Amino acid sequence: MKRVIFIVVLSLWIFQISFRTSPAIAEMETLFSPEVSIKESILKEMESTHSTLDLAIHGITSPDMAQALVKAKHRGVKVRIVTDSKEAKIKTSQVNALIHQGILVKVLGGKEKGVMNHRFAIFDGKRVLTGSFDWSETSAKWNYENILMMNEGEAVANFQKEFEKLWREKRVIK
Repeated sequence: MKRVIFIVVLSLWIFQISFRTSPAIAEMETLFSPEVSIKESILKEMESTHSTLDLAIHGITSPDMAQALVKAKHRGVKVRIVTDSKEAKIKTSQVNALIHQGILVKVLGGKEKGVMNHRFAIFDGKRVLTGSFDWSETSAKWNYENILMMNEGEAVANFQKEFEKLWREKRVIK
């Protein structure tokens, strides 16, 4: 009888330890346009962001997306953007408007005249959005696009590491 009690107690103890140390289940969501409004999904994600939003994006021409970034900043979210140097200069770019609102923006050109072609955002250091969607009206209205949203710890950490590397590379636009 003592042996059975010992085995039961040992089993419960092992179960408790393994339960406590088991990783959380990662959530992933894939979205494809035009079936789903990717823009609306991103806007909702920005509205629920509380502390930080790091964005590495080829270009931002959507006034709605830019306004959501400004609203996030006004709510106290620390917003940082790395974007392509050539895209930041085009007529429809929202980069200057974002800078005038106090958002930190850095520009980056690719090696050998390439472009900064990343498209990812990190929300509160916990959730990553990546995919083909550029923050433009063209992407929102006419293109076939995709995004993947995930909260898997290692993936988020890898994207954050890449963002920090990009952030250290170039200058702030003033």
